[in-house]
Amino acid sequence: MATAQPNGAQPVDADVIILSWNRPNDVADAIASALGQVGVRRRILVVDQGSEPQNIAQLERSIDASPDIELKKLERNTGVAGGRNIAIAMGDARYIVALDSDAVFGDPGTLARAVRHLDANPSLAAIAFRIENYFTGRNDDTSWDYPRHNPDERFFATRFVGAGHAIRRAAFEAAGGYDARLFFCQEELDLSYRMLNLGYRIEYFPEVKVRHKISPDHRVAWDRGRYFFTVRNALYSSYKFGTPLARLGLGAAAFLARGMANGVGVSAVRGLCAAIGMCTAYARSSEDKSLYRLLPETRRYIATCEPWRDEQAMTKLRRQFRRLPGRA
Repeated sequence: MATAQPNGAQPVDADVIILSWNRPNDVADAIASALGQVGVRRRILVVDQGSEPQNIAQLERSIDASPDIELKKLERNTGVAGGRNIAIAMGDARYIVALDSDAVFGDPGTLARAVRHLDANPSLAAIAFRIENYFTGRNDDTSWDYPRHNPDERFFATRFVGAGHAIRRAAFEAAGGYDARLFFCQEELDLSYRMLNLGYRIEYFPEVKVRHKISPDHRVAWDRGRYFFTVRNALYSSYKFGTPLARLGLGAAAFLARGMANGVGVSAVRGLCAAIGMCTAYARSSEDKSLYRLLPETRRYIATCEPWRDEQAMTKLRRQFRRLPGRA
């Protein structure tokens, strides 16, 4: 439970965390959306990750000394995982609600519904929000990470998507928070598996939604770092969770094949080399690795939620030759 707030104020139900980096207009919209939430005690925690001075100044003007907002200014970009850890440490509410800097809540009651649902379901470590395209009102396919599921229906899941979600602080802290070494990509799944290993569950809950500003001509910058982080982090995280070396080798080969087929082969090679270095450092480290040893019941839950993991090897291999989203 959250501790009592200064000056006799009631404990906060939810800390809304927002990461900022050179997008002051979008961040201002996200903050306004959080301020407009009703029926819930909330606080807004903003971490700026080294924005240009003029963008910092604009962000500070949009906050305008509101007592419900706290801004922490960093000198550099610490990544999504590291930035969220910093923002979460600024608060103490029992729930953490992450909102992308280019997203807004679906309506003024969004936050209150999320809090009520988590209160009513203590076995949930997190809920994944429905994420809609801000411009079209349709499901945001770029943020959809649940094959074979209907975005209109609830279901248990193995992960949440970063653009909009709520986490139980007790589960987050028990799992050790985000692995800041991931920087960007795979950080939600890495945390989710550890929370599942503690006996919690994760639910996709479409009654709570955010609107994500994905423009119709949006293109994923696979050749500007995204594929590098995808390869590096997927292999590194899989290694931590005990994936056999033979399967890791097949995964690496698949990433290389897909990278070559999509014109990002150099990024794939760089990601593979970086993953080897990170896995080696992790193996030699003295940090507690117990939560990365998936329990049998955790593996059964994952298998139930993701039956496609049992696909035949050739089916998985053929999938690697599909075009990456947004690649011509």
